[in-house]
Parts: sequence; structure tokens; C-alpha cells
Amino acid sequence: MAEFFIDSATVTSRVIERLREDIISKRIETGSRITIKEIAERYNVSSMPVREAFRTLEGEKLLEINAYKGATVLTIDEMFVRDVYNLLKALELCIYESALRDVDEAFLARLRQMNDQIRALEDTQEDRMKYINLNTLFHDEIMKRATNSKAVGLYHYYHMLVRTLRRSYIPRIQRIRKGVREHDGILNALEEKDTYMLKLAVDRHIESAMVDFLGQYDESLGKARGE
Repeated sequence: MAEFFIDSATVTSRVIERLREDIISKRIETGSRITIKEIAERYNVSSMPVREAFRTLEGEKLLEINAYKGATVLTIDEMFVRDVYNLLKALELCIYESALRDVDEAFLARLRQMNDQIRALEDTQEDRMKYINLNTLFHDEIMKRATNSKAVGLYHYYHMLVRTLRRSYIPRIQRIRKGVREHDGILNALEEKDTYMLKLAVDRHIESAMVDFLGQYDESLGKARGE
């Protein structure tokens, strides 16, 4: 019996992830109406995990469930992106502040070494793709020192949404260079254990990442419209 529940949970989580990615990547078009039966057939699963996925994605504001008519795929627009990034900004600051008391020289040296790895990246597609994971590792290292586990859990959830959104976009080298300098600002604030400096550094980093993504997102929409 236990194996059944484990398998069911695994199938449900996979359906949620796949449906979320299909919506965000626009493989399922904004505004289209989908049904449990249609998605179950598409993913070759039973209706139960699809029903759970619909409920989850309704909570994420990706679907609007219509009684007896399935669900409508909601628009992922600039406001949606800004809302997610602003949540990340608030959560990241909260998490980093909770990590301040455990900051020491060995920890800072490790973070500087990680940032230097990013600094050494070159303007090739391979290196620019590496930035995504290296940047995540840099921030995760700080979060390991955090004491606010609830904020960390929420951060990982919203960061997962951003990573899914960004999956089709390769970071520009200009963004990578800027990101390194922003990491330097975060490191300086951590070294000083200065919460005001930390707020400014985190705000700058998240805002810059959001503006860069929205620029690429708008460009891709323009190309799709033939502009």
C-alpha cells in the first residue's frame, strides 16, 4: 500500500512539472482551454494526477478552472514576471539577513572563489549556459547558512518558476559580467554584516536580473509577431 502512495505522488509531481513547463514555454497556448481528459491522454496518465495538477497550477495563477469546462491557460505577462521577481527579492533579503551571524572568513572565501569562477566565463554559448548553474550554486551556498527555513522553501519554489521561464533564454555576457559585480556587492555587505548594504545589493541584483529577462522576453515576443 505504501508503494502505491509513493508512486501516485511521483506521477502527480511529474504531471505538475510537465504541465507547468508546457504552459510557461507556451507549448500550450495562453488563452486556450484544456480539459482533464485531454491532458491525461496527452501525458498518458490517469485523470487523478491531472486533476491535482490543475488545482496546483490554479494556485500558481497559471490556470483558471471553469466548472464542468476544464481550465483556461492564463497569460504570463510582464506583471506576472514582476510579481515573481519581487517576491524573490523580499525572500532573498529575508534569507540572507538570517544567515548574517554565521558569516566568517572561510565562508566568504568560498563564495569569492565561486564568484571568480563566474568571472572567468567567456562569451561562448557553453560558458553562458554554465552561468545559470554557477549563479544558483552561489546563492544556494548562502542559503545553507540561513535559519529561516520557511523563507528558503518559498524562495526555491519561486526560483523554480523563474528557471522554468528562463529555460529558453541564454544569458548574455553583459548580464553575466554585471551579475559578477552584483555578487561582489552582496559579498561586501555580508563581510560588513550590514543589513542596509545587503538590502541595496540584493535589490540591485534581482532588479537587474528581472530587467534583463523582460528585455529578452519582449524581444522573443516581437520576433514571434514578425516585428
